[in-house]
Amino acid sequence: MLYQSLTIDILADELIAELSGKADNLVLMRMLKTELQSLSDIDAEKLCRLIKSLTSNQTAEKVEVVSTVPVSFMSKTRKTHPVMEELVNSATNSITLTGYSISEHFEESLKLIDNKSKQGVVVEIFVNNYASIRSILADIRHTNRNFLKIYEYAGKAGDKMASLHAKTIIVDDVKMLISSANLSYHGLEGNIEIGALITSKKKASQVLEIFADLKRQKIFELVKYL
Repeated sequence: MLYQSLTIDILADELIAELSGKADNLVLMRMLKTELQSLSDIDAEKLCRLIKSLTSNQTAEKVEVVSTVPVSFMSKTRKTHPVMEELVNSATNSITLTGYSISEHFEESLKLIDNKSKQGVVVEIFVNNYASIRSILADIRHTNRNFLKIYEYAGKAGDKMASLHAKTIIVDDVKMLISSANLSYHGLEGNIEIGALITSKKKASQVLEIFADLKRQKIFELVKYL
């Protein structure tokens, strides 16, 4: 077969170069022709287009509407709670979770998150009022502070009404769900809530940078729960 000698290493190198914008069509075709001297210009061009098509699909940002709606409602969108659990289960490197209200209804998901941290996934949880949810978070507290950290909103000087109101989960710095839903029964099952599941390293990094800056400014402080 004509392309049989094309090694995985060559394809991987060129895909990486395409993704990072370091190689144009001519460079890619020249390298393919060097590796496969019997490859015709027409076939090299076809293979180049195939690689570009694959890489463009991989780098395309994706947005999906996610909702919490009554069980009887025939929605074409996926439900909030299953999507959140899917994100947690898919995590291999990191999970960042923020929540204004967290109830016992979210405890099973918290256990999943805790198990991920014990597997080496770095977990950061941002909460509004730690004291009000201390008992709910009690089961996920363990000694490995390198992999699971809880941060509490320290408040805004001169504004007692200000709070952490963001509801989002970010996984592996690339997938995130931003929703109106609290981590409670009504937020995940009973209310009408709308959110967006976004696959975008750029957008995820923008949100993560916000919370990194909030930590630097001591607006969120690490909970000393051990």
